[in-house]
Amino acid sequence: MFPVAKPVLPDLGRYGAYLEKIHERVWLTNFGALHEELTERLKELLGVRHLLLVANGTLALQVAYRALDVSGPVLTTPFSFVATTSSMAWEGLEPLFVDIDERSWDLDPRLLEGSPPASAVVPVHVYGNPCDVEAIEAFAKARAMPVIYDAAHAFGSTIDGKSVLSWGDASTLSFHATKIFHTAEGGAIVFRDEDRYRRARSLINFGLQDELPTGILGINAKLSEYHAAIGLTLLDRVGDLLEHRAELAEDYRRALSNHVELQEWHAGGSPNGSYAPILLSSESELNRVASQLAAEGIQTRRYFRPSLNRLPWPNQVECPKSEDVAGRVLCLPLYSDLTRADVRYIAERVIAAVG
Repeated sequence: MFPVAKPVLPDLGRYGAYLEKIHERVWLTNFGALHEELTERLKELLGVRHLLLVANGTLALQVAYRALDVSGPVLTTPFSFVATTSSMAWEGLEPLFVDIDERSWDLDPRLLEGSPPASAVVPVHVYGNPCDVEAIEAFAKARAMPVIYDAAHAFGSTIDGKSVLSWGDASTLSFHATKIFHTAEGGAIVFRDEDRYRRARSLINFGLQDELPTGILGINAKLSEYHAAIGLTLLDRVGDLLEHRAELAEDYRRALSNHVELQEWHAGGSPNGSYAPILLSSESELNRVASQLAAEGIQTRRYFRPSLNRLPWPNQVECPKSEDVAGRVLCLPLYSDLTRADVRYIAERVIAAVG
């Protein structure tokens, strides 16, 4: 059996050593020592200055909107996991969908021109593929609006060797158990501006500053010491995990490039191995291939569907490219325990199923 995803488990011995430190300190949450250690190590690894750990990736988006004073309409992509848009609705924001580029599957910055007035742009680095950050940020700068990147899939993604988290007024990460690097549940926000970072640190702690209420409407979105311990246990391995998963993704790409359509990666980036999506010729072919692979013990996932513009948000618009990709995309197994031989076998079964 090949599941479509499988979490990396922390070494119990090393994790237990961190648990002992937690129990010695009797400090379980509220910016404890492990929380701060994980923050500093992630900042160094990712090459960023202002990183804030939070309890999950959805809260990361919601806090980022608040920290950057986003209100009203927001330009975003319809091709993403539902949390990108539902987090806006929770904050009373109005998603305005902009269709995707049919090759990269990221938001198409060419379509931003002529879009309705908005307070922010929220693109997604889909499957870890960096957006056209230069074009998006030029558009946003000309209109004096912030850019918040949903980088849930983009841990370790780079553009010309520089972390994708370096772009935007904020970028959000998910550390859910299925991600390359995880804390079981968790996430982070990277801010460009220190003042926005400090505001967000108050927001995730009930709006408190120096343990006193400030009038800021806050929430509890802190990451616990137990979750930070998982992150620290896995962090020493993350370089090897990234290298291995990128290698697996490239093996899929080489094996399948003449048989199915593949996502076109950013010219300055390299795949980080978050996902292994393929694009079939039609939805009927997708269903047939998925069924045949399932019969052979190979799990797949239709990730993402439906195109989010088809859900009952206030402003429904046509996004034909996103709808087309959402109807034909299928994600193959990709996880850290998978071997290159496994990928060759799965690719062979895909080729046989496609016919």
